This record gives sequence, structure tokens and C-alpha cells, in this order.
Amino acid sequence: MKEVAKYLIKIDAEFVDGKIVTEIPYEEVMRLVNEPNIVIIKTGIPQETLAKVIKGTRQWASKTPLTEAPDTFDNNQHKHRLHIAKIQQAPQLFHDHTFDALLDLEPAFQQTLLSIFDPMRNLWNSLTGNDEAFGIRKGEAYFHPQVTHYPLGGSFFGRHWHPLNPQKVGLILALNQYGKDYTSGGTGYVINDHIIETEGFQDSGDLLLFRYDLPHWVSPSSFADRFSWEDPAGRWVSILPFYNPWGTPADKDEPQGWKTQIQQAKHAPSVAVA
Repeated sequence: MKEVAKYLIKIDAEFVDGKIVTEIPYEEVMRLVNEPNIVIIKTGIPQETLAKVIKGTRQWASKTPLTEAPDTFDNNQHKHRLHIAKIQQAPQLFHDHTFDALLDLEPAFQQTLLSIFDPMRNLWNSLTGNDEAFGIRKGEAYFHPQVTHYPLGGSFFGRHWHPLNPQKVGLILALNQYGKDYTSGGTGYVINDHIIETEGFQDSGDLLLFRYDLPHWVSPSSFADRFSWEDPAGRWVSILPFYNPWGTPADKDEPQGWKTQIQQAKHAPSVAVA
């Protein structure tokens, strides 16, 4: 475990039988997230597995018409997100692939996605004390697996936030490599009025964890590049939200409870960072 910047900690892990096994207990990982810190786990997921997810997602999208209708949260779709969120007024520009009906996908592609989403699900369950499976449950919280592409030339996601519960901890898995596959754009956060930019810190296969109610954003990719929806270049990530689409949305005002959490953490026993 190593603190690489203020509020930014890297943790080693092993990828064993399809599970992410961290070098410190899951309870300690969650404590670090809740202090709060941004925690980056070196998962060890094979690079060929990550590349297969990108390739499979692109092949699936090439055969699946773009969705322009409002989200129904009960299907598999991909959409060019290009609008401003009504409640939080967060502008966004990225290509979203959402697999709410993951279990209905063609078996080969389903297994390709599960090669990353199952380890993410198992880790989230271990961190939060849950035992949730994939599947749509109307009126309840459930997983919404997503593969997101931020094309070169100005894609981004403006500053926004989420209710802390029931997600508790957000997960962002890097599917490709900063400095090789893309050279600009990363997830940023605010902790105790301090800006944390993860651009350049998250390598391919790294899983970024964060307390879910922290204000955060995705910085723009460089405008020096020509924008294209069709060009696969750019940042690719997978995320695993867990929420009830028909539940209470995030408030229009940024949450401030995490500041209280910071004050509480100052009086808690510290964990040595080596």
C-alpha cells in the first residue's frame, strides 16, 4: 500500500480464480475509502481480458442500433450521451454502453463482460457486506453494468455526485492504458476542498474506488485531436453502478456529509502507509 498523492492511495492485489484479492483486508480498504480517500487497486486482471471487453463491446455496438429514447433500465443499449443533466446541470459527452439485461446477452459476449464484471461485483459485495447478483428487479436496487468510451477530441463528464446509499463505493476499472491508448482525460474529485486528479495515476487494469457521494468529474480529452464517434481511440472504462432507477435521485445541491466523515476519521486509529 502506498500513498502516491494527497488523498490518493494505491493498493496491490492478486487476481485469483477470477477474484480480486487485496493485500489488506477488505474492511481496511473500505475504511480508507470512507475517510475519504481515492483508492486505486492494482487488480492484476490480464490485459488480454480487458482488450477483449473493448473489442466485444465495439462488435456488439456495431450490430445494435443507437438508442435515442429515454432510458428504460431493463435492456441492453448504447447511446451517445450529449446533453446536460437536468438536476445537477452536469454537461456530458461520451459513448455509453449499458447492460442492464446482461443475462439476456448472447452467451459468448455475456461471458466476455462477466470476465470483468463478476470480479467487480464480488469485490463490491466484499467491501459493502452485500451478496447481490446480476439481474433486473423492478422497484429495487440492482446492478447496471456499463462500458464507457471517452473519444479523443473533447469528450468529458461534468462535475456531479450521487447519493451515498445504496452504492456506498463507486468502482471504475481502466480498460486501456494512459500514455499509450490516450494521453488526456481522467476522473477528478474534491475532498475537503482539495482537488484530486487521477489522470496518469490509473493504469490499465487498475480499479479506482471512491466514496460514492464525493463530487467528481471526467476531465476533457484533448481538443488537439479530431473528435469522432466511430474512432475507438480514447479512454475506455467499465463501471458497476448499483441503484434503484425509480428511487430518489441525487439532490441538486452537493452533499456535504463527507466533510463530517473526514472530521470523524481524524480521531480514528491510523493505518500505516508504506
